[in-house]
Amino acid sequence: MSVQVLPFNPKWREWFMEIRNQIWPQISDLALDIVHVGSTSIEGMGAKPIIDMDIVVSDMGDLDAIASRLGRIGYIHQGNLGILGREVFGLDYEHKHAHNLYLVVVGSTAYCNHMLLKKHLTENPEAFRRYNDQKMSLAESSESREDYWRAKTELILEFLETEGMSKEELESIRDDNL
Repeated sequence: MSVQVLPFNPKWREWFMEIRNQIWPQISDLALDIVHVGSTSIEGMGAKPIIDMDIVVSDMGDLDAIASRLGRIGYIHQGNLGILGREVFGLDYEHKHAHNLYLVVVGSTAYCNHMLLKKHLTENPEAFRRYNDQKMSLAESSESREDYWRAKTELILEFLETEGMSKEELESIRDDNL
């Protein structure tokens, strides 16, 4: 299975807002925000045409209530899928815009991973170029999505270290992705 990385599409922001507007009314009293993360959120970055989004909470105390409310609109809580501090929700139907929905605690390693990578790539043209070039190359050569994201891990860790993530956080991310 090859990985499809497409040139940046400005419609990805619209797709994010459309999905966010379906979710936010269900959980707005329990969450801090829903943020667009991943490559589709970065102006000019090539990406798999899948919107990544984080529901940001102050703690996991309302996880069951959030899962129940999201369940009413077709989302199924899938657990953390091996990454501590990040809960995953999938759909029980095919949405018109492919997306990944995560629940993360503000300040957690999972949250910082997403937000600091986005910040770094947005603010550093050379890092942007390196990452975009690597993604395009890997899309052509990777045999699976797993091979694709594993091969990106070391470069992502380099960027996150530059942004000040601790050695412990970086090791946690490395362990989760390799």
